[in-house]
Amino acid sequence: MRPATRQLASKAAEIMIFGAAFLVLMNIMGISLTSLAVLGGAVGVGLGFGLQKIASKFISGVILLLEGQATVGDYVELDGGEAGTIVKTTARSMILETYDGRWIVVPNEDFITTRVVNYSDQGSANRYEAPFSVSYDTDINLVPDIIEKAVSQHPEVLSKPYPPDCELRGFGDNGVDFSVEFWVNGIDDGKHKYSSDVLFLIWNALKEHNITIPYPQRVVELRAEKGVVNFAQTGAGDRKRALGAHGG
Repeated sequence: MRPATRQLASKAAEIMIFGAAFLVLMNIMGISLTSLAVLGGAVGVGLGFGLQKIASKFISGVILLLEGQATVGDYVELDGGEAGTIVKTTARSMILETYDGRWIVVPNEDFITTRVVNYSDQGSANRYEAPFSVSYDTDINLVPDIIEKAVSQHPEVLSKPYPPDCELRGFGDNGVDFSVEFWVNGIDDGKHKYSSDVLFLIWNALKEHNITIPYPQRVVELRAEKGVVNFAQTGAGDRKRALGAHGG
């Protein structure tokens, strides 16, 4: 049985057991259920007005169990920004556990009336990207093949629906910008560190092929009485000698 179906069957059995126990108890006590019908109807009308929100949450929970949109073990993100793994479902709400150990109680109604992103839907994979840059001295035609082979070595990276794909994204101020797309089963957070692992693979692959990762380049001009000092990305000792030579 699917997890959502198991949850629904469990709740239905629980309600039936308590209902049967109530009827047996009334019979043992000799209380006629017919005499309680009128009183129960009046009480029910009063409770109906006062418990509309609770009834809405309960019905929403039943709908969620029937449709299987979200169940225990799924990692979901709500429209309000709440995100976490569903660890418990009740008649009124669902409890999400974040990666920092906090529990968030979310009414079942929110799963019906707002947008919910389910990252753990059965049979689905998630795509992530790892951006990086290389120096302008690099033969960029070689980069995609090198990176794709390196990322494919990760045991959790999938070859289906798509294998790793390294794409040229632009020509930045300091280097040529690339990004590699890869698919995994799971969430890149908590105990899984897919992006971090892929970046390590990229770093090692670039170092192995002597490809330089660029760093920011800046040109500094210092105006002094005797002229202008112009140097780019020099060390501290070079800057002191330059300033001393120009009266700085």
